[in-house]
Amino acid sequence: MKIGIALGSGASRGWAHIGVIQALEKLGVKIDVVAGCSIGAYVGSAYASGRLNELKEWASSLTEWQTLSLMGIGIRRGGLASGQKVFDKLSSDFCASTFEAMEKPFACVATDLYSGREVVFNTGDVGKSVQASCAIPALFSPIAYQDRWLVDGAVVNPVPVNLCRQLGADFVIAVNLNADFRPLRIARETARHVETQERNEHFFKKSQDVVRQWFSPEPKDNSKQAPGILSVMSSSLEILQARVTRSRLAGEPPDILIEPPLSDIGLMEFHRCAEMCETGEKVVMRLAEQIRYQLVLDEILPPSALNTNPESDSEANEDKHRLPFED
Repeated sequence: MKIGIALGSGASRGWAHIGVIQALEKLGVKIDVVAGCSIGAYVGSAYASGRLNELKEWASSLTEWQTLSLMGIGIRRGGLASGQKVFDKLSSDFCASTFEAMEKPFACVATDLYSGREVVFNTGDVGKSVQASCAIPALFSPIAYQDRWLVDGAVVNPVPVNLCRQLGADFVIAVNLNADFRPLRIARETARHVETQERNEHFFKKSQDVVRQWFSPEPKDNSKQAPGILSVMSSSLEILQARVTRSRLAGEPPDILIEPPLSDIGLMEFHRCAEMCETGEKVVMRLAEQIRYQLVLDEILPPSALNTNPESDSEANEDKHRLPFED
């Protein structure tokens, strides 16, 4: 039987995928096929190319200023950032040039801006495909591909479980980074959510003057300042992704669902890779017993795997993991 992993969207929170993958490998889980959306496609392409460690090392070295430089912030047609340096880095250092040259079968998803259709990539140029999958609406410019304009796959399929099935996976592990951004959960944690959105805006305050003025205008005396553009955009995308994810996972449920708690991570905080990797690893270790049991039940791991109790599992029962569709 083949095991597939579906890596979901989530902008900078996607570095948690690295910790999840490495923790699964520690448990003896052999992943055969990989599917990704947005940042999940970015990380997934590196993993399928056998270069996940190199990606982790680079991402862990990023500072906030380096992230700002890589984004290429500036007013342009179609989006507020190019992000070209980020994707050039992926193509040159972290992934194979074509899908066919990868070590593991890999696919990613984007969205046709005008038809709304899901566009699946599993052949040809990896770099261009991943860039299309990561084209967050309004932040990054749409990507032109075969007479179509493509944007982030999260608009239609944030956690592409179906792509794993199409690649031949019999057992699918899905990683949803948007579990903490359902409206009711946000309402219960308003203070934390507001703080995260303020950090999103603070990131852009360090950019060009015109962008800084656009995103975070100075409050006028005796007036209540409305949320900045980035805050409005990111909150809207989070709600959209959470709703679409919930619907898609209900119709295409994975065999195992992993949902790292990432509500304190801002949209553009790519410089916090180390702590996100740690969060991803911890959530897997807390689910270790459940994961092993399910794999044994499906005859993927031998029954003896249930007797394994590594030290890394010591926190497994400390926290009760949320239900997949808790609202």
